[in-house]
Amino acid sequence: MLRLVRAHYITYPPCDWLRGSTRPPAARHPPQDAVFSNHSHRHRRPLSLKQRPVPPHPPSRVFAVSCACTGGSFWTMAESEADTPSTPIEFESKYFEFDGVRLPPFCRGKMEEIASFSLRSSDIWIVTYPKSGTSLLQEVVYLVSQGADPDEIGLMNIDEQLPVLEYPQPGLDIIQELTSPRLIKSHLPYRFLPTAMHNGEAKVIYMARNPKDLVVSYYQFHCSLRTMRYRGSFQEFCRRFMNDKLGYGSWFEHVQEFWEHRMDSNVLFLKYEDMYKDMGTLVEQLARFLGVSCDKSQLEVMVENCNQLIEQCCKSEALSVYRGRVGVWKDVFTVSMNEKFDTMYRQKMDKSDLTFDFCL
Repeated sequence: MLRLVRAHYITYPPCDWLRGSTRPPAARHPPQDAVFSNHSHRHRRPLSLKQRPVPPHPPSRVFAVSCACTGGSFWTMAESEADTPSTPIEFESKYFEFDGVRLPPFCRGKMEEIASFSLRSSDIWIVTYPKSGTSLLQEVVYLVSQGADPDEIGLMNIDEQLPVLEYPQPGLDIIQELTSPRLIKSHLPYRFLPTAMHNGEAKVIYMARNPKDLVVSYYQFHCSLRTMRYRGSFQEFCRRFMNDKLGYGSWFEHVQEFWEHRMDSNVLFLKYEDMYKDMGTLVEQLARFLGVSCDKSQLEVMVENCNQLIEQCCKSEALSVYRGRVGVWKDVFTVSMNEKFDTMYRQKMDKSDLTFDFCL
């Protein structure tokens, strides 16, 4: 069993401005070095941190006004957009390119070390493209693999128990020395993960999420994160997503690369929407993949506990209105945006048999 740790949690208030308010609420922020940090998605006791300054443009404008497609090519960046305050150009400078893939700055200089990272047969890895349900999946995996329950998980800093390989904290050296069984997360593409993983070592759980919901969540995340300070429009951010201009590279390549390896003995490919559609089957798949022995009654208890996690996620006051639900894109995309997104999606996924539920 992994060690449970009591911890204080950073709480983000509900995003009332997404429901029509003209002014965003003040929000508590993580320390400066908590770049791209995944915080648990349920309400926790807040830390006493300085409140975030109100952004220069009310987010209501971002989601209401700037989502409208008003002429011009949807996927061609307008010169005027590149000259606005807190420009996408500033956003661009925060990334670097490695082997044709844009990566966050904290990955710089450590990719070779990641490739040679030593694995153990008992390792359990969770790999996702950002905003694909990582926080919820890690709790489900911990519950199934460790025999925990939702109340235990609610008292622990689960992000500390499941570190992200490429993040600055805790760092590769510390992760390497963790006690087995190690539970490790990453957002890196398949080809950048440790070479030993490609040879069948360790167990890898990959989760994919439908790209329309994902891009809404990813945009909201970038707008709220102090270290990124993205203030472009959702329309412009969506173009960047479709043109592979965001951190961790192309979503299309990311998911298709893992989809091609779904039959590998050490890979389990899951879809975010299945947690809401059929948690029973998903938990059964996880238990079988992880070698967890359980009878029918024990499996039913695990499914009930996992559904409780989903319920807590949906009811949490700390969640924004757009996080977690399936089909949130329908509240944001215009008809024109949706048509253009679908066209690009078909072009990029035309050779793949991977499909998604865009609403339930």
